[in-house]
Parts: sequence; C-alpha cells; structure tokens
Amino acid sequence: MYTFDEIIDDLLFENAAVAAFPGVDPKEVIFFDIETTGLSPSRSGLYLIGCMFREGNDTVLRQLFADDFEDERLVLEAFAGLMAGKSRIAHFNGSTFDIPYLKTKYVQHALHDPFEGKESCDIYRKLMPLKKILSLKSMKQKSLEEICGIRRKDIYTGGELINVYKDYQKKILIGRAMREDTESEEVTGMRATLLLHNSDDIKGMMPVAGLLGILSFVAGEFDVGCPMREDGCVSVTIEPHVSVPVSLLEGKSPLRFIKRDESGDLTVKVPLIRDTLRLFMKDFRDHYYIPSKDMAVHASVAGFIGSADKKKATPATCYVPCEGAFLTIDEQDLPEGLPLIKRDYTDRTAYVRETDVSEEVLKAAVLYRIRSEF
Repeated sequence: MYTFDEIIDDLLFENAAVAAFPGVDPKEVIFFDIETTGLSPSRSGLYLIGCMFREGNDTVLRQLFADDFEDERLVLEAFAGLMAGKSRIAHFNGSTFDIPYLKTKYVQHALHDPFEGKESCDIYRKLMPLKKILSLKSMKQKSLEEICGIRRKDIYTGGELINVYKDYQKKILIGRAMREDTESEEVTGMRATLLLHNSDDIKGMMPVAGLLGILSFVAGEFDVGCPMREDGCVSVTIEPHVSVPVSLLEGKSPLRFIKRDESGDLTVKVPLIRDTLRLFMKDFRDHYYIPSKDMAVHASVAGFIGSADKKKATPATCYVPCEGAFLTIDEQDLPEGLPLIKRDYTDRTAYVRETDVSEEVLKAAVLYRIRSEF
C-alpha cells in the first residue's frame, strides 16, 4: 500500500468544514472519497481512499492507494485509523455509494465499522435545493465545481479509470513475477493518473461544500449592520454565518447583487420605494369605507357622512393612504408592532416606512431581496 500526503490550504478546508457542520471545530471533520473497480463490493475491489483532515497545524490531503487487491485490507485499516480521531464525516453522495460500499468491505475483512457513531454530511443531498434555486441542469460534482470556477486537471471519469487501474495492476503483477522494475515511467504515470482523479474529487469537494453557505444565507442565517442611504437605496452590511463563495458574487449569478469591498465586507443594496400605499388597520369593525375618498374613517367620523356615501369596512377596505419612502419585506417577516402597509390587502409583500427601520427590518429587507432574485 502507498500513502501519499499533500499539505492543503487551511482556509479552504475550514470554510468547507464549517459549511458542512456549523459550529463544529474543523479538527473534528474528515472529508473522503473512494475509487473502486465496480459498484458491487462483492464483485469489485477498493483501490483508493482519499481524505482531507486537520493533522496538528496542517491540513492534509491523504491518499491510501492499494497497489493490488491484497492491499485492500491495509487501506481499510489505515482509513479506520484516521476515522477514529474524527467525529464528523463529509462526502459527496457517499450515503448512496461510498459508505455502504465501505461498510460491506469492513464486514468482508472482519474489521470494525469505523462509521459507527459518526455524524455524516452528504453534500450532494444537502445541495439538492440548489438545483431549483440556481436553475441547474446537473447536480454532478463536476457541474457544481464549474459554478465555483473550478477547472480540473483530471480529464477522466471514475468509470473510465477502472481499466486504467486493471492495466496498472497487471503490469505490477507481471513486473513482480519477472523481477522487473515496477516503478517504470509508464507505471508511475498510470498511478499518477489514478491519484489525480481522486485528488481533484477531494479538492473540488471543498468549494462545492461552500455552496451550502447559499442555503444558509437564503434561510436568513446572517447578521446585518451599518445601513447607509445612497442613490435611492439603503446599503446594508451583512455577515453570513457561513461563508458565501466569492465566485457567486460576480457575473450573472443570482447573488451578483452582493458586493464585497476591499476589506472583505459584504454589502447589499436594498431599494427604497417612494410611493403612496395603504396602511391597513386591524379594528375594521370600528371603521367605515368611503369609496369617494378611497379610505376608511372611524365610526365616530362616519356618523357625519351620509349612508349612501359609506360602507362598513372589511379587512380589505380598512385602510388610509400612507405616503413616504419604504423598504420592501415579506409580510410574514413584519416585526410585531409595526403597521401593515401594502399596495393591496391580498399582497404578500409588505412595506416599512424609512422612519421605522430597525435591524430586524433591515434583515427582513435583505431576505426579501434574496428571495426575489431566486
């Protein structure tokens, strides 16, 4: 068995770990991906496990490579050793393939199941809502990597590499039998090709995991502060609880309205609407609607108006005109105590007067902007 280590960018790993497991120490997290010669663990072999994790002060990409199928047990044991020190595992569609495959292999080799008691994050499954949010045609890892601006060095699929590994194994076995050099340029080149695909899968998983930040952001997991009035808008600084990929803040992305300044702060411009709207009152039973004025008045005032010129107010007609500058929010996010201001009673969009803006209103206004983009 060969073990190959590469030191990786700490920040990239930490952002991915936090996106997969918010609030968890990245040292507790391990990302992994496997390469096999088939889909069935009873009729195929495991030849490579790649994983990324923190080791001391370094972030390490470690690849456990089986030179032949006799090394399969060694690979499983080495991976179990790494798993023993971690409480969280992250993977891309591993719930469907990687984990069931490995569990069967551990049983075949009469080894302890290293997945027992581990909290798991299947990045693929968690990102499924993005297919609709970002209008994606495919949720394959390579497709998601392209969204993140990742361009692979590897040009093969896992399926295409099965024959590469079989040819590699054949040359190794023949070389050993003939007592020839098993580290020829051809052999090492084939091994490098196999390792590169797995390495790119693991590295690509980091920015792809970062896409989880979009789901967190759309769900309202961010803080706001420092609003500034400019150009008919309110510019609001935002601090996502989970990092949002920089590549999605540019170009034609749905998140292009988020701007990052030189200091790294994120801002969102929320339009101020200047208009005359309707302020709806809850005590409609105490009001009359005056069609000629398109407004409601209290019953104490309506007593001076002829019966032909007034109607009993309903929830939909109990309003007065309200002129000013407003921020737009979803009605469900309207803070308690603020008046209900809308264009029409059936609308789901509410408006908050500029004078009533608070941190809670700012957050609701940013959320409205986000949801409108999607």
